[in-house]
Amino acid sequence: MDDFIKILTGNVDITMVCALFFFAGIGIIINLLLHANTRNQNSKNTPQEFSIKFLLKDNWKRIILSIILIYITIRFAGVIFVFNINDDNEFYLFVAVMIGFMYDKLAEILKSRGSILKNRKI
Repeated sequence: MDDFIKILTGNVDITMVCALFFFAGIGIIINLLLHANTRNQNSKNTPQEFSIKFLLKDNWKRIILSIILIYITIRFAGVIFVFNINDDNEFYLFVAVMIGFMYDKLAEILKSRGSILKNRKI
């Protein structure tokens, strides 16, 4: 079982992986809330008042894509970058926030351009 976890985490300590995911999640939330703040409140497609349920329903594909990209980045960080994530350094936690923010921003841009992330009515 330990070997399986090492394969999944890329030899990064599981505690650090969880911390990186947590801080990347903060980056996703920041970008989601910034984007939600720019919505057209007069549109018939959006609620008048802020709704977390609507936010999640409208952006679930984008959130899933961001989480997958974050996992891939954390998993292969040792190969992509020239540093050891297991070092106890808060810099990596800040980088995780930026990664979460940037991947969600990328997903937001793809969604606005009419990609597969766009919600379609059937």
